[in-house]
Amino acid sequence: MEFLKIKDEINYSAKRYKMIKMLEDMFLKEGFIQIQPSTFEQWDKFTEINKRIKKESTVKVLNNTSEVFILRSDITLNIIKNLIPRWEEDLKLKLFYTSTIYRNKDEANIKEIIQTGIEYLGENSFKGNRAVVGVALKVLKEFNDNFILEIGSSKYVNGILNELHLDENAENQLKNLIYRKNKFELINLIQTLNLPNEMYELLSNILTFQGNLTEIISMTKSFYTNEEMKKAIEELINLNNFIEENGYKKYINFDLSMVTELDYYDGLIFKGYYPNCYREIISGGRYDSLTKEFGKKVSAIGFSINLYGLMKNYYKGR
Repeated sequence: MEFLKIKDEINYSAKRYKMIKMLEDMFLKEGFIQIQPSTFEQWDKFTEINKRIKKESTVKVLNNTSEVFILRSDITLNIIKNLIPRWEEDLKLKLFYTSTIYRNKDEANIKEIIQTGIEYLGENSFKGNRAVVGVALKVLKEFNDNFILEIGSSKYVNGILNELHLDENAENQLKNLIYRKNKFELINLIQTLNLPNEMYELLSNILTFQGNLTEIISMTKSFYTNEEMKKAIEELINLNNFIEENGYKKYINFDLSMVTELDYYDGLIFKGYYPNCYREIISGGRYDSLTKEFGKKVSAIGFSINLYGLMKNYYKGR
């Protein structure tokens, strides 16, 4: 952020420090320990894993042998590439971080974004899902009782895509339209793909699969479902039991069409929102397959917090 007055900048910094301290105290109370991510990432590896990220949005640097690196633009990927090659059997890690990511804002400016978040590695998926979503709900409720946590599973959409065998360009187009909830263009696209009727009907209606989980499951029974899609629903049923047992039902909206910008999520995904905020406050999910890229498949789930959005909401009118 840019400030005209020094006093305004100091006041903002003080509020940010207080907010970070409150969050970190919550993480410590839940048994998480702090980790400091490294600053650089390998350009080739990052773009290989995140095919839908615009390459021009990353900040590139060269080392003394002209190898291309980027300044850290994704903290989860950064942590995983450093830990997984050294992973020990039966290890469980509950980690939190507060660090900066870097993005190209436009032709002349680099945007520095402070993020805080958690990662839970090595725990079984059901227990890990419940633990991390539980922390996300506590964070959202701590700063504003009026919020919505949207929950889905990337296995559902991926289960559909695995049946279609589309080329990379068509698959990315389809994912992006589902991500943007653009039903008009989605229908136009699937009309050009020569799909089996059952897949056409499923994709034509997928954006309606959101709301109460029981009602969603009832809706999906009229459409094609494969084993991967069934696993997604089972995962959400298990989590929904935890949510209802802990009194969070009124805050939850399930969405089987949920897709994230990052391609490495391979299970539970979620986003938390406050009223009148233009983007999510919390976003995260499960990314076991990402760990496999670095030598060993490890159960892994986490989330990051949009610190600027959280501050703007919490300090509004204070």
